[in-house]
Formats: sequence, C-alpha cells, structure tokens
Amino acid sequence: MDTDVQNDPGSVKAEFIKVINDFSQYLSHQKNNGNTFLKISQKSQSQINNWGITQHIKEPFCFSGKEKAKIFIIDSGTSFFKGKSGELLIKILSAMKLTTDSVFICNAGDFKAVNEKIKAFAPKIIITLGTKAGQLLLKTKQPIEKFQGRFHQYHGIKVMPTFHPSLLLKDTGYKRKVWEDMQQVMKYMGIKNGL
Repeated sequence: MDTDVQNDPGSVKAEFIKVINDFSQYLSHQKNNGNTFLKISQKSQSQINNWGITQHIKEPFCFSGKEKAKIFIIDSGTSFFKGKSGELLIKILSAMKLTTDSVFICNAGDFKAVNEKIKAFAPKIIITLGTKAGQLLLKTKQPIEKFQGRFHQYHGIKVMPTFHPSLLLKDTGYKRKVWEDMQQVMKYMGIKNGL
C-alpha cells in the first residue's frame, strides 16, 4: 500500500474489501476445479462462520484506590476521577469528608471481577454510580429511577444506587437526589469528620 492509502481509512477499507473479494474468487475457482482439499484451522472456520456478526467485546476491569476501603464505588464508566464527571465525583466525596484515597472504585464491566473484589475485601457499603452499575449489582433491568435512593443488599452488604456524575452535568436537577443518597451513606457509615 502507498502512503496515501495508509493514511486514508476509506482507502484502507476499500483495499481490504478488494483483498477479501480476490480471495473469495480464488476459493470459488478452486471449488469449481474440484479442489476441496484446502484445510483451514478451527479458529479460521469460526471466524468465517461469524463473519459480519458483531462480537461483544468484554470491557476490561479497571479499579483505583485501596482494596480494603470500607466504601466501594462501582462506576458505570471507566474514567473515575478524570474529566468533568470525575471532578464532580471528587467534589461529592470531599463534601462527604472523603478522599479518592479513602475509597475503592472500579468499573462495572466485568461482574465476575467486581464480585471477587467484594467477596475478598467485604466493604461496609457499596455505592453504584449510574444505571449500568446498579443494574449489574442488583441483577435488575429496571431503570435506575426505580431503585435509586434507598438501600439494597448484596451478600449482606448495604448498596446505595445513585445517579452518575455525568448525568448531573447534563441536568443539575439530579444533584439534590444524589446528595440525599450520599447523606444516607454518611449516616450509615457514621461519617462526620471523614474515615
């Protein structure tokens, strides 16, 4: 490929389609000539059978903070303390007299990994941020508005589902609800001057 093709995604796609079509014609020609001896690996056969089917790529498990923290936060996203929503989360924690170092935060992408962390370190409380995290932990398909704002249980551990900070950036009307949720967490944890 020349440099113009390498730098133009449309050209790369067109070149790739051309290669696939050429290969397809070659295989058809071989089949028409009676050459059916071409063997391919099981993996290649699987890829051919699943061609064009969207594969669900598992989200990597990400986490930050001390695993022995009393407060676990399960985030529907992976940016945690980055960007504008991350800055808002830091402000919420600060208002709760907590720091990013005093909590453990992970994403909701891999339920098995989340569950293993919870079992291994048994936090006193879990806060879920956003719909995905709440639905994952509570095993529900309901919208977050149906289960947010009150305590639930997960293997004997209190869970407080609340809205994700990114939603608060879009609609400030949710800030009061989140703060009410966090006040419940603070009361349960006995937080007055931090942990």
